[in-house]
Amino acid sequence: MSFNSIMPYDTATLIGLTIAYGVISSITTFDIRLIQGKKNGTLPPEEPDLPKWVEILYWLEWIIFAIMVYLNWRYALIVFATKFVLKVLPILEIIGNFLMTPFKKK
Repeated sequence: MSFNSIMPYDTATLIGLTIAYGVISSITTFDIRLIQGKKNGTLPPEEPDLPKWVEILYWLEWIIFAIMVYLNWRYALIVFATKFVLKVLPILEIIGNFLMTPFKKK
């Protein structure tokens, strides 16, 4: 596949990568908001952190995005812009909070 050829939007590969990117982005956004909340004092310092394996997801998020750019750069930019909008709104944070509920330390 050359760089000029673009994979169609409705392939199983791009759909799977988009779902994985959305789930991982919501978890990393929630982790970022927890850290920011502790630093600026809106959350108490004794609020539990997420598990250490969440740090791997930051790298995985960029790897998935790079693969999406290679497969279809236009689609990847649309997904990135959508993620940015959902990140500014608290939607990704809420989804991340829901997904990480079983993994929060008590």
